[in-house]
Amino acid sequence: MYIPKLTSVDDFDKQARTIKDHPLGILFSYSAPKIALTDFLLGDKIDKPVDSEMCATHVPFFLQKSQDGSCRLVAHLAGKNQQIKLLKENPSCMVVFQGPNSYVTPAWYPEKEETHKFVPTWDYSCVHVYGKAKIIEEKEWLLKMLDSLTDQEENKRPDRDEFESKWKVEQTNQKYLDSLIKGIVGLEIEVSHIQSKLKVHQNQNPKNVNGVLRGYEMEMGDDTAKQMCKLVRENYPREL
Repeated sequence: MYIPKLTSVDDFDKQARTIKDHPLGILFSYSAPKIALTDFLLGDKIDKPVDSEMCATHVPFFLQKSQDGSCRLVAHLAGKNQQIKLLKENPSCMVVFQGPNSYVTPAWYPEKEETHKFVPTWDYSCVHVYGKAKIIEEKEWLLKMLDSLTDQEENKRPDRDEFESKWKVEQTNQKYLDSLIKGIVGLEIEVSHIQSKLKVHQNQNPKNVNGVLRGYEMEMGDDTAKQMCKLVRENYPREL
């Protein structure tokens, strides 16, 4: 991923927070390149190129960190997903997590009237996780994975009397749960490295950044705007 130094995020806690807050990742993998087919015609060698097959699956993940510092992403895939075969052939993969993002209009920059040297841009945060995938079909492992992922999301729900109580996997009818588990496989990705990027106007002066914040708050005013304002304020390198 192209990451200018100013937008690079190396803090693991920030990377993990993005994954936890936005767990629906895109799992990318590809088939191992096949040897080109070769024909021999009148003693001449003719190579026929064979394209590599690529695949992507949108799936929620849970990030696990061990005491030794190693990390794993766990999830599950539908048993009929063709990407399972690709991952068994070539376990190298990448998972992309997209955090809050928003269009930014040049109209929000106070200095636009002075220079007219502003164009539209996009603020965003993202995390790329690289590693080796392992397909798991053990029922006990699958149940633990479902517990971890479900608890992660249920704990985001409000914990007040007027709301339904937080749901647990164990509340599911056992026969029904057993039938569902037969239709999935577990996915465990041993993380080799993580790249993360956060582009929120770190290169602009405070006057223009405050203009962007006003734009988010006054024109948008939705949950995305609140998240973007929080990212800008927490990561801008100067006083606002």
